Amino acid sequence: MKTLFDKLNLGALERRIVVGALLVLFVVINALFVWPRFKDWTRVQLEIIRAQKTLADFQKEVDQLPRLQQRETELKGTGGAQLASAEMALALMRVVEPKARAAGVNVMSYNPGQGSHGANTNSYFEEQSLRISFQSTGDAELLKFMVSLGENNSTIRIRDLTVKPDPTQMKLMGELTMVASYQKSAPSGKQPATPKRP
Repeated sequence: MKTLFDKLNLGALERRIVVGALLVLFVVINALFVWPRFKDWTRVQLEIIRAQKTLADFQKEVDQLPRLQQRETELKGTGGAQLASAEMALALMRVVEPKARAAGVNVMSYNPGQGSHGANTNSYFEEQSLRISFQSTGDAELLKFMVSLGENNSTIRIRDLTVKPDPTQMKLMGELTMVASYQKSAPSGKQPATPKRP
């Protein structure tokens, strides 16, 4: 059987040149494409270690799921001192009125409402809104009033504000809509406890 060199009709020196050229080509290809990838092994090992650590961290959290679900059930069962909608509106007005007085904002009318403008996705809390018409001697008083609404971990948020000068052009007047979150009423048969807010 004839070899490739016999088919090409190469002499001994020509065979050595061809083998040498193939050997050089093999070394060049390895130098360009294989040897630079050797350092990737360390990087891949580090990525595997990092992925295993992340998996272990996530698994720790997943293992806590039954305990957290039990805690959620306990909290649902204890409920809170839930307020009826009328009581929520009154409670919100009781919070807002002294803050407005302290800031120097004259509230001319209160208009309580219930719920948000969209679908409420929270199954544990109910939103109560309050729209007020106000008159203020200046923007500093209005700003002080709005800041005071958010103090001390308050659940009151300002949803809408309309401000314009009054007819004398000396004071500000407008309307402000605020929303507070209250815990929903517990299912019947549950004993109410302390109020809870998000």
